[in-house]
Amino acid sequence: MQQMFNTPLYLQIREQIFDALRSGRWATNDPLPSETKLASEFDVSQGTIRKAIDDLVAQNILYRHQGRGTFIRRHDEQQSLFRFFNLARADGTKPVPESMNLHCKTRKGLKHECAALQRPTGERLIEILRLRRLDGQPVILETILVSQQLFPDLNKRDLPNTLYELYGDEYNVYITRAEEQIKSILPDATMQHHLEIGKTTPLIEIQRIAYDLHNQPVEIRISQCVTGDFVYACSLN
Repeated sequence: MQQMFNTPLYLQIREQIFDALRSGRWATNDPLPSETKLASEFDVSQGTIRKAIDDLVAQNILYRHQGRGTFIRRHDEQQSLFRFFNLARADGTKPVPESMNLHCKTRKGLKHECAALQRPTGERLIEILRLRRLDGQPVILETILVSQQLFPDLNKRDLPNTLYELYGDEYNVYITRAEEQIKSILPDATMQHHLEIGKTTPLIEIQRIAYDLHNQPVEIRISQCVTGDFVYACSLN
């Protein structure tokens, strides 16, 4: 009780709104109730509601559309490119990657993969391998791993360029944040073949774990990148 008493009211309301979002109470394509209605429902001032929503907007969980209302943030191609794709040209502009799916299959998850996704050891995973081109050049070889239980029949779908949009629209799984680790590697034979490089060409490998509204890990993404004319660019706020 003491901890709750010391927590500002708008943060308490933010968590209650967040819980409602996670429960699926509001559809992605529909606006949240107005601030006036939410204030009445939660029995607080409209200013408190506004501060709670401001905080969720700052966390990229909600967004405001002028004249239409406040919505759960979806990940269309441009939004995903801006937030989660960090290879850019030297001038800072980000090219839209073109994707070619090399395979999409199910397999038994390895111990460390299941642990990273917080799934039972040996659970079936869907593995997607795809090649991404930037400005026509093969630049990224990408391996994506998700739980088959969480994303049933994903391996039977035509996969779009932006998977995060598909996750939200078809599976009600919304990516809100990601953690990345980066290291330098030399390419193996598979990387050399698909990226059209020699065995001494240096690569950067980006290992990402993406999290949903529940702060649960839902995707592992490992990208081997030929930087060449491109740079890894991100903003730290």
